[in-house]
Amino acid sequence: MRLVLIFLSLLLLGAPSLAQASIDNYSEQEKISYLLNVIGNSKAIFVRNGVEYPGQEAKAHLQMKLEAAGGTIQTVDDFITNIASHSSVTGEPYYVEFPDGTMIESEKWLRDKLAQ
Repeated sequence: MRLVLIFLSLLLLGAPSLAQASIDNYSEQEKISYLLNVIGNSKAIFVRNGVEYPGQEAKAHLQMKLEAAGGTIQTVDDFITNIASHSSVTGEPYYVEFPDGTMIESEKWLRDKLAQ
């Protein structure tokens, strides 16, 4: 029994580093899909060109942009930098607005989500 407890303790202590390292085990397309799902399931408001959109609408817009880009988006960094961080028409950055009214640029928010 003592050996089992020691094993479980070691497993739990190592779990955070294992979880962090596992991001490298996903393909770039899986990382992009993950971020799209985070956006779609978020309760935050996404601000594009001064207009507010719920998560599902923001996700649909970014998916449309991704499809229009064709094969030019190869990495999650390409996705964040070229699709999900600013308007391709106006050049204005996209923002994420939280229930308390604070706002953050979507590029930073997405990079933080990916790092989690």
